[in-house]
Amino acid sequence: MKSLKKSILNCRININDDDIFIDELNKLVKKNGADTYRAVIQILTDHDLDSEEAKKNWIEIITHRENISSALGRKVSLMTAISDYWGPKKYLKDHKIVKISVYEKAIKESTHDNLTGLFNKGYFRNTLNQHLSLAKRNNTDLSVLFLDIDDFKEINDTFGHHSGDLILKEVAHMIKQELRTSDIVARFGGDEFVILMPNTYKADALVLSERLRKAIKQNTIKIKDKSLQITVSGGVAGYPVDARKAETLLNLADNALYRAKGAGKNNISLFIEDNRRFLRIKFNRTIQVKHLGFNHTRTLSGTSKDIAIGGILFENKESLPIGTKIQVSIPVTEDSEPLLLIGTVVRVEAFGPNKFDIGMILSFKEMEKTAKDEISKFLIQQSDEKGR
Repeated sequence: MKSLKKSILNCRININDDDIFIDELNKLVKKNGADTYRAVIQILTDHDLDSEEAKKNWIEIITHRENISSALGRKVSLMTAISDYWGPKKYLKDHKIVKISVYEKAIKESTHDNLTGLFNKGYFRNTLNQHLSLAKRNNTDLSVLFLDIDDFKEINDTFGHHSGDLILKEVAHMIKQELRTSDIVARFGGDEFVILMPNTYKADALVLSERLRKAIKQNTIKIKDKSLQITVSGGVAGYPVDARKAETLLNLADNALYRAKGAGKNNISLFIEDNRRFLRIKFNRTIQVKHLGFNHTRTLSGTSKDIAIGGILFENKESLPIGTKIQVSIPVTEDSEPLLLIGTVVRVEAFGPNKFDIGMILSFKEMEKTAKDEISKFLIQQSDEKGR
């Protein structure tokens, strides 16, 4: 219905000739059915009728316009015919004719932030609930990124609110440039932005968020003859791994944002449950680390430190970029095959020359896929051997 209304609005705004506008509506009726009548009645008169009632009224409006035009010997406008048509209808009291530009402005203001042009908080909350329902129905992931501008209050105090508004608009523009077409961004209030990433696991959302953070940092904004380098901090939480309700998901992403702020700003933090709630054990083994999906990349040797259900912490001589997908081979016992873990790098900390702590969050979907691939290879191999 929303896209249908947009099509009708575009027709009304771009077509001045009523007869051509009516012809275009007839084409939309053939494509979208009786809902077109309901949409056009809503747009032109602000009345919400069911589709069949709207169709009946629309056909009568067109006939009424033809009769008036014939009686006067000249064509009357569609809006004149609508006004005259509604007059005798007792069940439609206090009707109004709406100017299209005014209607379009009202619709936009109800869903968009006036300053940045992004969606507003109300629209985002409704959209998040809809996408959560789809994710639940289709058994897919979904992630939310809370983002805010570092030291924005100081910028406002130093350069004034007008400059602050300019920075908000510039950052909003940069966010829109970097996002995928499927992502939805809104200004949540003040200098906070929130981004919905449908069909995105939270480790992958971290990669996208890091790319966005770096892109914003690389840009400079001129304020009163001074070039400012703006940085942002963010927090990521995901459905269903972290939360299943919209409000909880937003709160967890917000918590991760404050963790990023506390870590020194200009970084993105994943929401991670308090480790004390899960079994985490010290696990000292020599491990093999390799980039996922690249058969000819070299294998790195590291040392595991501890392991939990959701991830592993290990020491490595080389840093690994956050967001890198890796596979880690861990010898559990001398007699058994090594444990193969697959996941995404979400934390890197240097604590000495050629000494880095690497935190990896496990990706059970990737491990499941790898397991299925290995089984498929085994079955094909067995089938070929039997066929010989």
